[in-house]
Amino acid sequence: MWAIKWFLAVVVILAVLGFALQNTEETASVNLLNYVWQGQLWMVIYISFGLGVLFWLIVSVFQVFQLKTEIRKMHKVVHEMQHELDSLRNLPIGEEDMGFDIKEETQD
Repeated sequence: MWAIKWFLAVVVILAVLGFALQNTEETASVNLLNYVWQGQLWMVIYISFGLGVLFWLIVSVFQVFQLKTEIRKMHKVVHEMQHELDSLRNLPIGEEDMGFDIKEETQD
């Protein structure tokens, strides 16, 4: 699966690079919060792509931290359940603990 992701990333990067190289003479203006910036189209494309990658990285980092927190909680629950299971296994079995009679179960 990781190979497919890297392959798709390379394809996207090559597509952006190819588009930018075909439009080296074009200029573009960007209006952002009443600030106008004029530059070459390939520069606008690269900056947009870089900001998109940065945004993706930040979102991914938060998602990884969230998943690690969930894993820690699940490990804690598993540890508590394992402790409870071990304590139940160590209880003595006596006649009063039997919930059924073997003779009644086998008479069918």
